[in-house]
Amino acid sequence: MKSTKKEMKKTKPKSKKPSVEKIEDVKRLVELLMINQIELEHQNQELRVAQEELEVSRNQYVNLYDFSPVPYFSLDREGIIKEANLIASKMLGIDRNKLVGKRFIIFIPLDERDAFNKFINSVFSSDVKNSCELKVMNKDKGAFSVRLEGLLLEDALQKDQKCQVALIEL
Repeated sequence: MKSTKKEMKKTKPKSKKPSVEKIEDVKRLVELLMINQIELEHQNQELRVAQEELEVSRNQYVNLYDFSPVPYFSLDREGIIKEANLIASKMLGIDRNKLVGKRFIIFIPLDERDAFNKFINSVFSSDVKNSCELKVMNKDKGAFSVRLEGLLLEDALQKDQKCQVALIEL
């Protein structure tokens, strides 16, 4: 026990004042944190501006698509309606919410369905606009002649390919 008491006396008590080096280290860290905070605030502001610009652009696209005088459909590879604008739903006489998920081919007379299938296959296998002329039926089974113009949509954010199809009444 004596040796431990002597050892305790030999060790110097720790200073209660922090060393100048430690104070400088803390000051540097605080300064770095403040710089990082300012950089993050700038980045956050840039993101807000970009988000607002994206929202304006999206709204312009929606208005252009929805209120176009030309009927537009977005179809997948199987010809299933993914989107339809207002005039397209009016042309077919069906609410557009009820159009989504339906196969477009149900609006085409039986004797014209092969032409539609060839058209949709050529749209999805080409980078250029494709077209065909055929008849389309509305919900009352009234048939009218149209020219379909289709173009493949490239969207890196979506895994499923879609095409845009315009119906031009003849």
